[in-house]
Amino acid sequence: MALERAKGFKKIWKKLIVLGYLPSDITPHTLRHSFASLAADLGYSEPTIASLVGHKGRTMTSRYVHTADAVLLAAADAVANRTAELMGDAQPKSQVIALRA
Repeated sequence: MALERAKGFKKIWKKLIVLGYLPSDITPHTLRHSFASLAADLGYSEPTIASLVGHKGRTMTSRYVHTADAVLLAAADAVANRTAELMGDAQPKSQVIALRA
């Protein structure tokens, strides 16, 4: 089952490379690392970055810190906008929209 998912992911990843005009040697790990680095450059805290990239905290304090969804969405938007800016793309103005009432 896991092998089938891996094959499916590889197929989707190849399509994303083409659709996104990405270099063929780019990997999901590279994108994740770049995203985390840009988030740090923008001044987001380690707990916020860890939440954005799906890391579980390793310190006792991080077990008690929960980042609000709106903060995570704003951080993700800021990093995406900075990425677009660095790539020379027009930077869309985005809004954080509550997904829950």
